[in-house]
Amino acid sequence: MFLLGKVHAFWKNIKPGFMGFDCRNIPEKSQTSTLRQKTAIAIGAALTSLIGIVYVATATILLEGYAKLEEQNTHQNVERVLEAYTNSLNELNLTNYYWAAWDDTYNFVQRPSQDYIKRNFYEGFFFEAGINAILFINATGQIVHSQGYDLQQQRQGPISKGLTKYIRENSWVLRHKAPNVSHGGVILLPEGAMMFTARPVVTSQVKAPIRGTLILGRYLNTNTIQKLAKTTRLAIRLHRLDGRVKLPRRLRVISDSLSPATPIFIQPQSEDLISGYTLLKDLSGNPAMLVQVDMPREIHRQGQISLLYLIIALAMVGLVLGVTTQLLAEKLIQIWQEQEESKARYKAVVVQAREGIFLLDADTKKFLEINAAFENLLGYSVAEILQLTLYDVVSEESETIDRDIEDILTGARYLTSERRYRRHNGDIIDVEVSANLIRYAGRNAFCIVVRDITDRKRAEAALRESEKRLAWQASHDDLTGLVNRREFERRLELALSDARTDGTQHSLCYLDLDQFKIINDTCGHGAGDEMLRQVSALLRMHIRSTDVLARLGGDEFGLLLNHCPLENASRVANALRQSLSDFRFVWQDKSFTVGVSIGLVAIDVDSKDLASTLSAADAACFAAKNKGRNRVHVYQVDDSELAQQRGEMQLASQITKALEENRFCLYYQPIVPVANTDSNGEHYEVLLRLYDESGKLVPPNLFIPAAERYNLMHLVDRWVIDTLFSTQKEHYRQAWERCQRQGDRCLYAINLSGSSINDDQFIEFVRDRFALYQIPPQVICFEITETVAITNLSKAVQFIQELKQLGCYFSLDDFGSGMSSFTYLKNLPVDYLKIDGQFVKDIVDDPTDLAMTEAINRVGQVMGIQTIAEFVENDAILDKLRMLGVNYAQGYGIAKPRPFSG
Repeated sequence: MFLLGKVHAFWKNIKPGFMGFDCRNIPEKSQTSTLRQKTAIAIGAALTSLIGIVYVATATILLEGYAKLEEQNTHQNVERVLEAYTNSLNELNLTNYYWAAWDDTYNFVQRPSQDYIKRNFYEGFFFEAGINAILFINATGQIVHSQGYDLQQQRQGPISKGLTKYIRENSWVLRHKAPNVSHGGVILLPEGAMMFTARPVVTSQVKAPIRGTLILGRYLNTNTIQKLAKTTRLAIRLHRLDGRVKLPRRLRVISDSLSPATPIFIQPQSEDLISGYTLLKDLSGNPAMLVQVDMPREIHRQGQISLLYLIIALAMVGLVLGVTTQLLAEKLIQIWQEQEESKARYKAVVVQAREGIFLLDADTKKFLEINAAFENLLGYSVAEILQLTLYDVVSEESETIDRDIEDILTGARYLTSERRYRRHNGDIIDVEVSANLIRYAGRNAFCIVVRDITDRKRAEAALRESEKRLAWQASHDDLTGLVNRREFERRLELALSDARTDGTQHSLCYLDLDQFKIINDTCGHGAGDEMLRQVSALLRMHIRSTDVLARLGGDEFGLLLNHCPLENASRVANALRQSLSDFRFVWQDKSFTVGVSIGLVAIDVDSKDLASTLSAADAACFAAKNKGRNRVHVYQVDDSELAQQRGEMQLASQITKALEENRFCLYYQPIVPVANTDSNGEHYEVLLRLYDESGKLVPPNLFIPAAERYNLMHLVDRWVIDTLFSTQKEHYRQAWERCQRQGDRCLYAINLSGSSINDDQFIEFVRDRFALYQIPPQVICFEITETVAITNLSKAVQFIQELKQLGCYFSLDDFGSGMSSFTYLKNLPVDYLKIDGQFVKDIVDDPTDLAMTEAINRVGQVMGIQTIAEFVENDAILDKLRMLGVNYAQGYGIAKPRPFSG
């Protein structure tokens, strides 16, 4: 378009008889030659500029991209070297941990013996562990035993003087804040740089008192550097920064430029080599060594090759484009010459008329003359319109145009109709056309008058579309485009009537998406809406055109399979379930699996009314969810699972009524210390019981699942807090004052459901109740199950942190029952860890349960979280827990739950 614009600019200056400039006296050959010369110059200049701009821009972007990629690659390689160094140091520190937290080492530091040395420092020990030095230092700072080893020559020797001097001058490495705190890093000795780790000597249970310090050292010599280089497959060099070895000025400048804000420095050395630099700090946090990582500049070399290919490609494109454009220009010049030879000239015909008027050649259908109104109507210039025919303007089939012209020529000689014309910009307009046949310059011509009726047509179309849209919206879902509930029920009524009168068999599917709430909560309603649209499209692909798919509301869909017996419908339902299981919904950088629970009901001569049929399908869908979701459940009249579901529905109604009639009752069960049985504190868990209308006690394992399933647990949680606070406020205030005076702890645990955690108003409710009843938040511990916590981890963490700011404590209940317990534990700021009773109750007889309990307790102790064992039913279990170091116990062996007095 740019080149054609240039050519057109030249034409404007030399066209005879246009724009007031007449060059008819210029010889034709001279005029054409000049035009060709100017065109060739314009094309050459335009192509050269275009290719130059493309080359400069592309080369700049290309080289900058390769440079950035090379820098990122170098940065990553330096980080790999640091990671390899850190792994080596961690491996040394782990070796130290195994030795320092060992009862034999603990006794040896206090009472040195040759037997310990002979038994543990066997031949090859230092070489296998990769250790150059080991020192056992007692609590007074005296070296109990030390030994050095040359890993290259594989022989023992004394500890280097530089190391002993370093320890003497930096005695702080022998001091430890806690039994599980160590010192590790690099130190610079006269003999060379050394990876250094110092750990407190403690018992195998990692408990005080600390008997001394165990120090391990490994030189960062050629051997160690080669191992790091082999691990990372990179060339590595280390430079000391303590002045013992003079650094080149270039390396000193690089070292000074490194800082916490710029931890890695990258510098090309040549066209073939690039280096990355970073610092290793000593134990005191001061720069100790400059790490240099050298790499070949493969990415830079690839960028140069790509640039060469770009130059070749642009040259070829320029050549082809130049030849093609020149040929096109020649053709355009030829067309212009033919146009100039035409006798058609513009003459103003009824210029002032508001309607568009034009004359049309009856034989060629070409425009002969037009007025200004028609020119404005179509948006063409006079020169452009005179090159067109009626077929180019009328946006209808040529047969229609020929038929109109034939009618005028053979009969009426006058025609009035409505047609659609195409404007220069492609827009289509509606016009009212009046045409008649006249004589013009000795030949037949049509005089045609057109009136723009686009606005009138649009108004009529808008009215029709509005009526159509209203009719569609009344029967369809706006989001998915599927049939809505009202229209679906209408068609279901027809299917039921058809089955009763003709005995036809149909099937009804009730579909409920399994992961919709997670996507809505994680990514927002925009993602949920998009998922519903994609799922709707996927379902439509797997059903017949005669079937009816509807969105019934939220994430629920209905599917009416017309003329489809139950057996075939079961296959269709399972195919739909499988297709959704295979589907992955992607939103931004997240990917989600989508499951569906489907309830299937047969529609036959025995089917009842609409409400009963829908209710049966809904119940079958609910049964599919209860059986684990992502499955199909076929409704049967004698279905025991559906009977159980109806029982839960009845329980749900009882729960609502029990809340209104205050038929819930609070119990408590003590939680006692395992080791310190003389504590005067008070610690118990608040439990909930329900009495039915006849006064019979309903077990929690019946009414709590019903409350959770029917979204009533947040109301139950609020009832528990309100009732507990109002009845125990005086006791809790007095207990808090007593415990503060005596140094004991009074703590009362309240269970919370996932519904309350996801309730944005719940925290404000808790704050309000603390203020209303004047209860110290420090005596309340909220319990949430591990499953609830990890279902919405970020929400749970925020919930816990906000209530802990008030002073409350938190306990993680049923720990160990989840699939990734330890993975999530470090992200949850809880104070107590309740070990799942399924592990605790059999620890006396089951080694696996004992190991699981021990592992959970050990992790809790390391993280500073106190542990509580559930299901402690006898003294044997309690003795095992005491041996493991569990902090608290709860169960029937300690005390049975009992109601609050009064």
